[in-house]
Amino acid sequence: MEDDSTSRYGRRRVLGVIGTGTVVGVAGCLGDQTGEDDAPGDGGESDDEPASESDEGETEGTDEDAGGEKDIEVAAAFPDDRECAVCSMVAREHPDWNAQLVHEDGHREFFCSSGCMAAYYAAPEEFGGPDEDVANVWVTGYETGELLDASEAVFVRVTDPDHVDDIMMRNPTPFADRSDAESFVDEFDEYDEDDILEFESFDRELAEYYRGRFFEGSDDEGHDH
Repeated sequence: MEDDSTSRYGRRRVLGVIGTGTVVGVAGCLGDQTGEDDAPGDGGESDDEPASESDEGETEGTDEDAGGEKDIEVAAAFPDDRECAVCSMVAREHPDWNAQLVHEDGHREFFCSSGCMAAYYAAPEEFGGPDEDVANVWVTGYETGELLDASEAVFVRVTDPDHVDDIMMRNPTPFADRSDAESFVDEFDEYDEDDILEFESFDRELAEYYRGRFFEGSDDEGHDH
């Protein structure tokens, strides 16, 4: 059911799916992930300008707060020109899909989508990441348009590019609640409960399914933008 305001599903699913009549409109506006004043989830702190390399050898992805301590507990604003660490698209230009993560040492990377994040998360070393463990990950909710803590999100393993009007054709699609993921799955014969994933199940196999062509030596041609 739709009203005069375009629903989240209406904007992001293909018209054929909307025509089923099963889509429920989502009220409210998207959170502004690209505003200069409010960084998503960080109370207004900004990371618009990547930190420069210092004498201590910090990389441009290192994130530090005003007190000089690495702030790895909150998401940062997406910099204007930072490229996705996997596919090189500018992450900030895709606020409906983008994601980010930060390592224990404060090194932060930005992604155009959850699929590219999954690729980096599975093998940071293949994309120039440090040896430090990943501390936190954030993804953009499919329905809410706001950054979610990936460890608390629920994902649907979308396999058909016609099911979601996605920038990279296919991605593990994030939802804030399991019930929302279940509703999505129920609308398609192709999916069942086994296609609902927790972030802890993300692995190399899932990463190569979505972004195989970005892995060195992979025989998977992957998928175009």
